Amino acid sequence: MNEQTWRGEFAVTADTVFFNHAAVSPLPRQACLAGQAVFGERWQRASKDYFRWITLVAEARSRAARLLGTTPERVAFTGNTSCGLSLVAAGLDWRPGDRVAVTWPDFPSVRFPFDNLARLGVAVVEIPKHDGVVDMAAAARLIPGCRLAVASTVDWMTGAALDAAAFVGLCREAGALCCLDAIQSLGALPFDATALGVDFVAAGCHKWQLGPMGLGIFYVSQAADAVLPTVLAGWRSMRDEERLGEAFCLKDGAGRFEPGTQDIAAIAAYGASLGLLEAVGIEAVAGRIFAVTDALAAGLAERGLTVVSPWGAGRRSGILSFAHPDPAGLFAHLDAAGVAASPRGGRIRLSPHFYNDETDVARFFAILDAYGRG
Repeated sequence: MNEQTWRGEFAVTADTVFFNHAAVSPLPRQACLAGQAVFGERWQRASKDYFRWITLVAEARSRAARLLGTTPERVAFTGNTSCGLSLVAAGLDWRPGDRVAVTWPDFPSVRFPFDNLARLGVAVVEIPKHDGVVDMAAAARLIPGCRLAVASTVDWMTGAALDAAAFVGLCREAGALCCLDAIQSLGALPFDATALGVDFVAAGCHKWQLGPMGLGIFYVSQAADAVLPTVLAGWRSMRDEERLGEAFCLKDGAGRFEPGTQDIAAIAAYGASLGLLEAVGIEAVAGRIFAVTDALAAGLAERGLTVVSPWGAGRRSGILSFAHPDPAGLFAHLDAAGVAASPRGGRIRLSPHFYNDETDVARFFAILDAYGRG
């Protein structure tokens, strides 16, 4: 595949500058066709292709595992990021007086599953963030004494990237479990859960991974597997799932967190999306994203507009957020002119992907420059 082929996978490029992958991405053509194929087979043949579908699920799981830097048995399919985080919140053996440290302010899902534990006497401790950047000195003070610490790998408003290795290291030193919400980095930036030594990772698939909405992946490390009970169990949680046995014998690994029938079409589409990302290569994906955000940052600076996203190695992500005197008005103008972006925190958030190119950048600035001219 080449650059033109990659771009051809996304029909949205015909009439839209799509810089909104931090919200809901477009589906690649091959993902759409993969999901449609499953629906077509079911329409024509009911469940006769079931075992082929199971193969598609296994292929998607293997690709998700490679994206996470782990093995397939460590990966479960869930409904979304919140489902994965809620498995952790609901599964750990909490005691009155326990504390959970969460980065804050952050996307609500990072916190709400743990706020829900107040009825058990569990308290949430806020690790402060400043314009999206985690205060690591405060984290070093606050994580000790907590059972668990939770953070986003990338801030959803400013795009500030977490120093995940340092954060996990603080948890290890304090004897706390560590859980990461990786929805804003998986599919855009290299990630290795095994090398990090993180206990749990949750991520929805509909942003940078280019997958369907209502689908997520959940990682649990081998070490943490023993401390996280299965809170949702069903026939697919069992080792003999396809034999439909009568013995209650849970699978080893993350598969036990998948209780029942799955959305095969969505998983097939997701597997195809991951196949596209693999064909490009995640290092190349990140490089192409950074090339576009570099061009955007340079153009914004020329116009006297301030980029509020952190910059530099290890600090940046695929998100570029910038300040504007009239963000609401500018957003409405961009939206009407065919630029997909998001208003976040009183700024404009841009989030390009690997298939965006210099033509998108040029069109964005032409539309931006037209704002206010009549």
